[in-house]
Amino acid sequence: MVVSLLVIVSMIAPIAMAAGPVEENPYRPVELFQAVADLKAATAGKTPPAGAKFALLTNSVAPFWTAAQIGAARASAEINVPIVFQSPTAAEKFSQQLSMLETLVNDKYTAITFSAVDRAAAKDIVRKAVDQGIHVICTDSDATSSARSLYIGMSDYDAGRAAGEAALEIIGKGKVVGQVGFATAQNAQDRIAGVMDVLEGTELEMVEVLLDDVKPEVALSNAHTAMQKYPDLAGFITFYSINGPMAGRAVKQAGKEGVVKIVAFDVEPETQRLMSEGVIQAMIGQRAYFYGYLSSYIMYAMSILGKDETLKVLEPYLSEWPTSEIPGVPAGSEGKIHVNTGVDVIKADTFDLYKAYLASIGIPSQ
Repeated sequence: MVVSLLVIVSMIAPIAMAAGPVEENPYRPVELFQAVADLKAATAGKTPPAGAKFALLTNSVAPFWTAAQIGAARASAEINVPIVFQSPTAAEKFSQQLSMLETLVNDKYTAITFSAVDRAAAKDIVRKAVDQGIHVICTDSDATSSARSLYIGMSDYDAGRAAGEAALEIIGKGKVVGQVGFATAQNAQDRIAGVMDVLEGTELEMVEVLLDDVKPEVALSNAHTAMQKYPDLAGFITFYSINGPMAGRAVKQAGKEGVVKIVAFDVEPETQRLMSEGVIQAMIGQRAYFYGYLSSYIMYAMSILGKDETLKVLEPYLSEWPTSEIPGVPAGSEGKIHVNTGVDVIKADTFDLYKAYLASIGIPSQ
């Protein structure tokens, strides 16, 4: 029997944030907090439709999503609308996510936010939802060219470039291997493209990218295989949240800490621990808390104001999408539908500052 993870986030007690004035911290995304404030102001004194219910559907079960779940829980408590948090748990997450998405549509959720395992596969389901008056947005990984209203997330291409620049600074030259969860996902493809563009013409070469389908045991095996295949391997660039910890474990098991260096996407607890130990040298952080908190307020606003009025409220925060050209979709061709949540680059000398920001909003990682 195939099961999925389902949590009613409105039943999770919101975590209190630190009282008093907020200290300045370069990692604090002031514009994202302001976007939420603008949505609150636009919906003040208004109520959503009777029986409104929202959903946040992820692409996998991973500690990365904890921050988004906390954000959704806080928003749910503030707006007094139930939000379900679901994740595919089957080995075949691609087909299970499509089935879960279709079920949410058939169950007539008022609004749905999801992270697409495949950038093209959900188009028909999204079209069906929108035709039924359901508001659909994407976060973390987009369903490119579908009828969803907007995409909330970092520019994965820019994040890839940031990872490539960090690798050039930290690793310098030699061979690096990439590790990724889903080859079909928009976020994976764009991150890889950003790295490749930065490394082109340099002395640092990403010789291959290994796929694991978000299976930790496969990611760990891939990392060991890479070090055996390339005895002179200089480093890893890991693109999904599970990849950094698995590459770090493999490097430790091989006794190559500091020799094989790692630039890792996401700031999971184990990734943080490995950075503290000097096994991981840089982390590329997403602002995943807002994948739950901001997306919930956008769903809330759309249920009250409608899509067009909500987009007017968000206009100062919108940029053209996609960031870079992809096959069949020129850069910027979908218009201003991207809430760019930004990218954080965390190294040893800024790690304490980043942890202070996480503590200030009551989350352990993202």
